[in-house]
Amino acid sequence: MTEEEQIKKMRLQILNDIDKTDRDEIFKMKLDDAKWIALDILYPYNKEIVELPSRYSNWQVRCAIELYKAIGVEGYTSYSENGLVITRSGELISQGLINELTPHADVPR
Repeated sequence: MTEEEQIKKMRLQILNDIDKTDRDEIFKMKLDDAKWIALDILYPYNKEIVELPSRYSNWQVRCAIELYKAIGVEGYTSYSENGLVITRSGELISQGLINELTPHADVPR
């Protein structure tokens, strides 16, 4: 999946409009953040790997969506207003998403 396809998927899931491009730069930043999160989890001892294998592109999009939705609520532990309750831990992405990645064992460098 190319970066443009990933961005289109984010537009559709977040904005419900595949043609709305005003947030593409933010989406690109969140895709980049998601890539580095995945690389840190997958290859904790090998910092020389800087490209995410293509099989993780869907994971990268789902992670970027979670990161996008976390904008502005980082650090909230609880929030309530008019019956709406938001509770977030210190994590920016869900543990379920993190659990989908299996770290590759390697010798520390």
